[in-house]
Amino acid sequence: MTPRDAARVVLHVGLPKTGTTYLQALLAGHRDALREAGVLYPFVRPQAMFLGAVEVRGSREKFGLAEEDVAGTWQALCDRVRSYDGVSVISHEILGGAEPDEIAAALAPLEGMRVDVVVTARDLGRQATAHWQEEVKLGDVGSFADFEREQYRADDRSTPAVRPHFWHAQDHAAALRRWATAVPAERVHLVPAPPPGAAPEVLWQRFADACGIPPGVVDPRAVPPANPSLTVESVALLRAVNRGLAGRLTPRQHARYVKRDLAEDRLAGRPGTPARTPADLADVFVPATAAWRAEVEAAGYRVHGDLTDLEPVLGAPGDPRPDEVPAGVPDPAEVDQIVDDVLRRVAEADVDSSHEGTGNADDSRGSARGPTRAGERLRRRLRIVRR
Repeated sequence: MTPRDAARVVLHVGLPKTGTTYLQALLAGHRDALREAGVLYPFVRPQAMFLGAVEVRGSREKFGLAEEDVAGTWQALCDRVRSYDGVSVISHEILGGAEPDEIAAALAPLEGMRVDVVVTARDLGRQATAHWQEEVKLGDVGSFADFEREQYRADDRSTPAVRPHFWHAQDHAAALRRWATAVPAERVHLVPAPPPGAAPEVLWQRFADACGIPPGVVDPRAVPPANPSLTVESVALLRAVNRGLAGRLTPRQHARYVKRDLAEDRLAGRPGTPARTPADLADVFVPATAAWRAEVEAAGYRVHGDLTDLEPVLGAPGDPRPDEVPAGVPDPAEVDQIVDDVLRRVAEADVDSSHEGTGNADDSRGSARGPTRAGERLRRRLRIVRR
């Protein structure tokens, strides 16, 4: 069947920590204006794109979701875009890790339509600290050195099906390659995130160009860039809080009171030392980036932006490592106060422990408690796992 010329679907598949929250907020905030311009950002129910992506990946158990929470969501999204005679955009970063069989199943309801795939990517230097911070927000107590040993220096390219979580999530060349098994290379797009200091609208402009969204429809300054980085002092505090709460929170409680209220609302604005990936990781990140660039150029994917923006941004030789904090940081009294406050608020709210989310990991490095199911799930994700 020949794809309809007017009806086109753009699948934005991430990758994680590449400005996806910012882009999705712009799309949602300009839904009406986009529709007037011939672009549909479909809404079928709250969190539908997240739930649909989870359904595609078969990962509902990871998020604590029941079958009925996700069943039929992806089909509903596809039905909505099939009914629209224009450009539709579906966006969620979970899709970036999809394997070829999952991709084929995801595209089956869109048969007969033109499909373009957009991958957003960011340099490995900034992604290394962002990945570590995100896992700490989710309850991990590991140091950057732990992540460097267990993930950043643990990628075995001879066994591509078995990789550390970081590499599977951030290898944009592999993501492009997997989606190109079902979509022609000329319809597979790479959007490099702009370098540090660039105006936020640069990312939107590159993304809009890849999607075919006309200029001027969206105001890229309408929402601030999302998920600001934590300082090294704030990460140290958060790790200590995680240790104090190990095994004492349900997934929903941790997501609400620690990740959202503490890390993203209170700590994100604190002054302190920026976390920079150490310069000595250049021996891993620079060759990987060069190999990915060569693959992208050889495959003929469409690039919207400059591939040099994906060269690793690293700290200078001799800069403090992300684990290095001044003596007395974090303040034990502040840690105790935060832990007590979280437990008090949890007790008052009587939160249902069955809700979805990634919970606070049990501290296997120092806690006398036995491992919780949430903690074990998190540790499995941080080991070398098949995704």
